[in-house]
Amino acid sequence: MWFLVFSLTLSLGWTGAAPLIQPRVVGGWECEQHSQPWQAAVIHRGIAQCGGVLVDPKWVLTAAHCINEPEDDSSHDIMLLHLSDPANITDAVKVLDLPTQEPELGSTCYASGWGSIRAKKFLRPKTLQCVDLKLLSNDKCKRAYSEKVTEFMLCAGQWNGKKDTCTGDSGGPLICNGMLQGLTSWGSQPCAKPRKPALYTKLWAYQEWIKDIMAANP
Repeated sequence: MWFLVFSLTLSLGWTGAAPLIQPRVVGGWECEQHSQPWQAAVIHRGIAQCGGVLVDPKWVLTAAHCINEPEDDSSHDIMLLHLSDPANITDAVKVLDLPTQEPELGSTCYASGWGSIRAKKFLRPKTLQCVDLKLLSNDKCKRAYSEKVTEFMLCAGQWNGKKDTCTGDSGGPLICNGMLQGLTSWGSQPCAKPRKPALYTKLWAYQEWIKDIMAANP
């Protein structure tokens, strides 16, 4: 069984996976307490596999590869998880709205998660970590990877490396200029390599799909 974890544990179901890579913060900092009240953790057999983001009291967005077996095409790495009971909204648990506009290149972004804080050897942090990133052109990611980079992805990172999302951060939020814009999807192994920014699912491209799924499954 899969669970969603905030400061408490809630059981969840899942539905609505779009057609679909290995879970993937290094160089970041300990997030201020309650500064990320929408952050979720997807737990399997007592282990945090991925992150997620609460976008409605009954819905969490995460990466599809966190639940399904990864496929060759990672263009649509997104899944909605439907909670069996709605989250209790408090100062420590809040919803993060979907984007109302496309992100701008050069935007200041940050990602968060409980993934590895070391690039080469997995080390899980004791607390939620945040890392600051820049939104880069997809052309930079296309030059960095042989895998297909599509218009359904966002390219973000620090061009000189040292800061990145990493193993265990998949599905967590990418927030740019204060607005939710992406979900951590895939990147280099080891993490935080120079000229190897990471890829994030571009939520703007899935606005209607997300709304349709939530409306059809109240």
